Amino acid sequence: MGSPVLLATIREAKKSENKRLRRENKLPAVVYGKGYETKSIAVDGRELDKILKTHGETSLINLQVEDDTFPVLIKEVQRNTLKNSIDHVDFFKVSMDEEVEYNAPIVLVGDAEGVKMGGVLQHQKREIALKALPRDMLESVEVDISEMKIGDALTVGDIKVDSKNTVLDDPDEIIVSIVAPKLVDESVEAPAEGEEPKLVENDDEE
Repeated sequence: MGSPVLLATIREAKKSENKRLRRENKLPAVVYGKGYETKSIAVDGRELDKILKTHGETSLINLQVEDDTFPVLIKEVQRNTLKNSIDHVDFFKVSMDEEVEYNAPIVLVGDAEGVKMGGVLQHQKREIALKALPRDMLESVEVDISEMKIGDALTVGDIKVDSKNTVLDDPDEIIVSIVAPKLVDESVEAPAEGEEPKLVENDDEE
């Protein structure tokens, strides 16, 4: 899948300008990079949202600013949690010949045997830090959990990526584990042998 193209226009870095942009469904953004003068830009909010849903937040994007088109990564996304929208985006201009560090989402694949037997799946790490040339970046890393049984755990060291990517995280860090369910709720005391269970009194009764 090729890198998507996103059109950008130069904007004035003013709060009043940002309000006008949002009314037009445009997002204020900046683009910067090594040897590149920082520019305040605006991008189409719907087009960016489409790219994020299709390619993910770690994907390589070809940003077109006026007559210049170059590869960028999304460095930061400022979100409005109340409105469930994006307020601002930082783009980082990259060189195709220099490795970059990035985070790829971890996707669990398969139905774990341990879960089928009543175990509880704990997905503890959802992203993995990698290093690669921009053209070799992974959109996601799949982890097969179908053979996992109760008591099993998969760590960063168990993940296999291609030779073009280097894993940066601690190999002993746990990604996912299957734990045994609690058979008895520890918050409820079992009645002693020969003792009737206590009834909960209703304070509303006269």
